[in-house]
Amino acid sequence: MKRFILSLLVLSLPVGVAGAATLNGDFEGNPIVQVTSAGQSLKVDELPAMIYKDHTVVPLSMLRQLGVLVTWNPTTYSVNVTMPQLASANPINPAKQELENLINVYQWLKDTDTALLTFSHQLQQYANLTNGNEFVNQLNMDFEELMKQYNESSQMALKLIQTVSNSDDLKSIIKSESDAYNNVQQTKSLLVFKLTGNSMPEFEKQFGISLLNATRSAQKNLNNTNAIIHELQRKNNELLQVKSSNTST
Repeated sequence: MKRFILSLLVLSLPVGVAGAATLNGDFEGNPIVQVTSAGQSLKVDELPAMIYKDHTVVPLSMLRQLGVLVTWNPTTYSVNVTMPQLASANPINPAKQELENLINVYQWLKDTDTALLTFSHQLQQYANLTNGNEFVNQLNMDFEELMKQYNESSQMALKLIQTVSNSDDLKSIIKSESDAYNNVQQTKSLLVFKLTGNSMPEFEKQFGISLLNATRSAQKNLNNTNAIIHELQRKNNELLQVKSSNTST
């Protein structure tokens, strides 16, 4: 008896009984109905959904999979049904969500800018070593770590570009960070050449210019990224103030 009390008449069905029985089988002579949500079939617990006296009957226990709370009271022979909350008490503000996403990505890019600048300073320290050839492997490993961080932040930023309303600033930062990375990579390659015993006056000059360009481009990109983060934080604070004002009124 309990199994049928935990059922809900959902839809009047005047036709199609024979077809349903052919497609999904039957339960005690009643054609079984497949129940789906968002394209996914709900699992059958004890009792399947079925056509019963020309009505589609769906067990309430099956709806638990959709977040419905079903409580059976054997004393009163009753069922208490609590529907899931359909809307958030604090609906997401799309503009605020976009700002937060941008701030997070720019912060990641800023960390990479900082790593590029730090690595460019390390290149000068490696260059000053008298036995630099002993540290080439360490230099290569340091650069691999930098490359990994650069690739991760770039991929994250490129994904976000597809979702934001205005991506011009983000595209510009990605481009300039790519230039800074290439400058650092070129300088690192020159340094490896130098540390392995290939030093000459003209080469020293070329390395010095490359190192200067790498350091300047990394610093400039870091400054630009910081400026954008500060502007986004200002806009985010303005949204919070508007929300607070609306709430108080």
